[in-house]
Amino acid sequence: MMISHPSSPGYQASRWSIDSGVQLTGESKMADYEIRDVQASSHKNIIQVYWEDGHVSRFHSCWLRFNCRCQICKKITVGQHNIDKSDPNFSDQLTIENAEFTKSDVKLTIVRDVIKDHVTYFDANWLREYCYCDQCLRKIITDRQMKFADPRKIPKVDCNELKSDEGTFRMIQKVFDVGFVILTGVSQKEGSVVEIGERLAPIVDQTYGKLFNVIDDPKASKENVASSTIGLPFHTDQCHYERGPGIQMLHAIQFDECVEGGESQLVDMFRVMEIFRKESPADFRVLTRVPIFFSTIDFKRKSPAYIKIRKPVIQLDYDDEVVAFNWNPGTENVVQVHEDDVEPFYRAYRKLSQILVRPELMFQYRLREGDMLFFNNRRMVHARAAYKSNGGTRRLQGTYIDIEELKSKYVVLGHKLGHNVIPPKIGNGCSI
Repeated sequence: MMISHPSSPGYQASRWSIDSGVQLTGESKMADYEIRDVQASSHKNIIQVYWEDGHVSRFHSCWLRFNCRCQICKKITVGQHNIDKSDPNFSDQLTIENAEFTKSDVKLTIVRDVIKDHVTYFDANWLREYCYCDQCLRKIITDRQMKFADPRKIPKVDCNELKSDEGTFRMIQKVFDVGFVILTGVSQKEGSVVEIGERLAPIVDQTYGKLFNVIDDPKASKENVASSTIGLPFHTDQCHYERGPGIQMLHAIQFDECVEGGESQLVDMFRVMEIFRKESPADFRVLTRVPIFFSTIDFKRKSPAYIKIRKPVIQLDYDDEVVAFNWNPGTENVVQVHEDDVEPFYRAYRKLSQILVRPELMFQYRLREGDMLFFNNRRMVHARAAYKSNGGTRRLQGTYIDIEELKSKYVVLGHKLGHNVIPPKIGNGCSI
């Protein structure tokens, strides 16, 4: 194998011909990341790239071929599939025959390529961006770690801020940083919660429709205990679905002064799980492995439903990061697991429950008429203190919006406004 670079005899600085699949663009522009050297492994299945800033990357030949950035192979638009990895003519042992590099790019010839005379090409900036060494992979995760806020400080945003892109961006940023905000000064008009929600992301229409009321109603309370005055335990809504709604919005249409209690309560479940992992690592592992059922099954209600799912309380990803959780005592079913897991499960479940109710972790706020609680239902568990009506009324209107679309709006707005935005971890089963 030969590796060529500017100092090699016979090296030419001109671009490869169009037959090679690399677009003719004249001289390469100066890269933000510059390559100092490239070396191949003895088996010719890995190249090691040495960068001018001292970083070292290792790329496998199969990865290089299947991620080629030449004009034939790279994706120009969404949905393109330019490299058929199932092609039987591709060998399982792709090897590098030749490599050439400049400070700003790398060109490779790979043995037994399916395209005759194909040259695998990479711009230095792109190659560095997708380095998959342990250090770079870890940075992707640490850049997106959640921040845990002080429960003594309630984040508030005036609803008028949403009239501008900058104000909308800052509000969404606060939701992703803290887990929730209180929108103040919202019109008490019926359906305002849906109007605001639709401006931010698509409405999620699930068990209770696009708009639901939370009010003391003896008839409705037979279907859902939220329509009563009793306290509600910490929970996340709709985890009986494969994926519950991402953002929940609760608007205080009426909350009379004579009503005693009824405060909204929130706890950052990702903070709880971090504490749990440190204090009881073995119990933590039990809840990542042993599943429980969640369901809503009712054939007599106004809108009959049968929704049931089995999943663990804590979900981890490839990097052993906590990326999601499932917690709703009200929709949990009878535990049915292997005999050896019964006692460990209940022991672990109780320990997590006890951390969850520690007073120092709880945000508590009494909504005022015109306030809107806007929170991440995939991150925060919420509860309600019991209340006495005393002849008054506590009525909230709620809706859900899609959290992935809200994240997209946040990143797009940031790009538009010129902010350096790192897409946040949001609790949707992914650490990036």
